[in-house]
Amino acid sequence: MTRQMQIELESDANHRALRRCYSCGSYARPFDELNGAIRCEPCAKKARKSERNEETVTDPTVVDFVVLADS
Repeated sequence: MTRQMQIELESDANHRALRRCYSCGSYARPFDELNGAIRCEPCAKKARKSERNEETVTDPTVVDFVVLADS
C-alpha cells in the first residue's frame, strides 16, 4: 500500500503582498509609489512631512535685512 501526499496551498498570502521599501529597505506593504520607487507608510509620511517643511522654508538667495546709514 502506498501513501500519497496531498498538496496544500498556503491560505495566508500576506507574504506576497510585501515589497522592499526604497527608503528604509524593510519589507512592508506598498503605501506610496514615486517614479517607480515603492515606499512603506512610515517613510511616505516622513517624506510628506519634510516636503511640507521645505515649502515653508524661504529661498536662501532672498536677503531680508535693513542697513542703517550713519549720518
